[in-house]
Amino acid sequence: MDVALKNSITRSKEDYLRVIYELSECNKEVQSSDVAERLGITRASVSRMMSELKSFGLIEKEKYGSVILTEGGYKLAMQIESNHDLIITFLVDVLGVNASIANKDACKMEHAVSPETAERLSNQISKL
Repeated sequence: MDVALKNSITRSKEDYLRVIYELSECNKEVQSSDVAERLGITRASVSRMMSELKSFGLIEKEKYGSVILTEGGYKLAMQIESNHDLIITFLVDVLGVNASIANKDACKMEHAVSPETAERLSNQISKL
């Protein structure tokens, strides 16, 4: 991913990508209304963000159609999801944090984890 694109991917965009990824793992077709429901926001807000994500080349979506992650969007969403899962595992299994609290904290922390830190977390967890 080029540096300019990486720097313009906000926490909010990452949240949308992770939700689209998670929904696409459960359903074959993801609708904007599914994303709105999962995030607890209006469909109008989702529509605006879908336009932005499409302009960044992270999703494909036709008007009233399903949302599909592009290859780049899929890779980024997988990385975000992986960071989320690593953080939850570390918080619960290593630090003994309640799973519900760990999930909430992971949602905040996943955006700030560098690839180096994610790799080290993964290495630590694999030693358990």
